[in-house]
Amino acid sequence: MKSILSTLLNDSRHSLYHMVSLSIFLVGFFVTFTATDLGPFAPLLVSGGIYLVAFSIMLQTVFWLKAGLRKVFESWLVS
Repeated sequence: MKSILSTLLNDSRHSLYHMVSLSIFLVGFFVTFTATDLGPFAPLLVSGGIYLVAFSIMLQTVFWLKAGLRKVFESWLVS
């Protein structure tokens, strides 16, 4: 548990990437759930918030796919 926490709390070369992605996710989440009281503009803002959340999830998915493929091909090329 200690090693997992130290890994998560360490600043790495990808920390800014993950913080920006998390910030986009939280802004999209906040916009989605607070825009319902804005009358006729609510659907526009809610859909924009959903797109921000989806964009953040896609950013993280692409990052982890790239990292996983790099690990697979590194081990494949070494052996």
